[in-house]
Amino acid sequence: MLGASLYLSQSEEMNMQNLKVLNEVGVKTIFTSLHIPEEDPEQTLSGLKRITGKIKNYGMNLMADVSSSTLEQYSITKEKAIDFFKEFGITSLRIDYGFSYTEIKTFSKHFQIILNASTITEETCTSLMKAGMNLSEVTVCHNYYPRENTGLDRNFFLKRNKYLKDKGFKIQAFIPGNLKKRGPIYAGLPTLEEHRNIDPLVAYMDLKETFLVDEVLIGDILMKESTVTRIKKWIEEEVIVLPITNVHTNLPENFYEIHHNRQDVARDVLRSEGSRVALKGQSFEPIQAKQRPTGSITLDNDLYGRYVGELQVTKRALPADDRVNVLGQVKDASLGLLEHITAGVKFQFMEDYDE
Repeated sequence: MLGASLYLSQSEEMNMQNLKVLNEVGVKTIFTSLHIPEEDPEQTLSGLKRITGKIKNYGMNLMADVSSSTLEQYSITKEKAIDFFKEFGITSLRIDYGFSYTEIKTFSKHFQIILNASTITEETCTSLMKAGMNLSEVTVCHNYYPRENTGLDRNFFLKRNKYLKDKGFKIQAFIPGNLKKRGPIYAGLPTLEEHRNIDPLVAYMDLKETFLVDEVLIGDILMKESTVTRIKKWIEEEVIVLPITNVHTNLPENFYEIHHNRQDVARDVLRSEGSRVALKGQSFEPIQAKQRPTGSITLDNDLYGRYVGELQVTKRALPADDRVNVLGQVKDASLGLLEHITAGVKFQFMEDYDE
């Protein structure tokens, strides 16, 4: 599942356009915060009122980050909190601090409850269950980290998520956008520090396949539409789309088709299953041999005999070879996708014009 963030200090026009794009690519959860220090409270509420109807029309879930100080900020008593949140179309509450377990249980009768993944302890779990809550019906959401070098460590994150899964919680976490970063730091909004400057699809797949995350949220204001489409293609079709550059002008006819990595996985390269058969009988003259850094897209030429027409992607740096033509290069930020292309996994190349 994929969710995205909207920030209510942005213009209504921008938020409406973002919602339209997000709906088209199947996003079902919209995250926003009612207690961001640098945002004006009145502007936040007026912005929320303007987009609530559109979110509801799209059938999206509106998830709001709240705390007891949120109510103080808007002069709302705890007794009136439920009506206040419902008035603005909120369907899920990410509760940060300041509410008792009894109050959280009361909220759970009206909203999906999401707690801060960083603050869950044995005592928290015991108290939630004593209040009458089933932990399997509660989601926990990790923070995003605007400042460079403060995102979570991968080993800590995995250990933490294993603990949360053992308790029965569903888990959410954030990946950064790659188009418009959110201020005031403008350094991306990831949960994991290592995800700050990489292809968001790499970050998405890491969270889902390695770190046990159930729902991934885009932290920043905007992501390239092509990137969201690539994430959607993985979710719906299980095809990993690789952004490429330095593409040769003379390409085989099957270059942009969907490829399957062979079931007998090679150590050094991805091997497109059936590429030799698809190109059987065709001639590929040698071109100038080049070094093959990780992510090089190659085609075995006429000098390779029975292997002519084999399309590969290097998983590690390999030397130049007269028998191998280099046709292009996977972008540096997307190299992490290669480790996810295991036995039988589908992959496809895409020139990324959406800069």
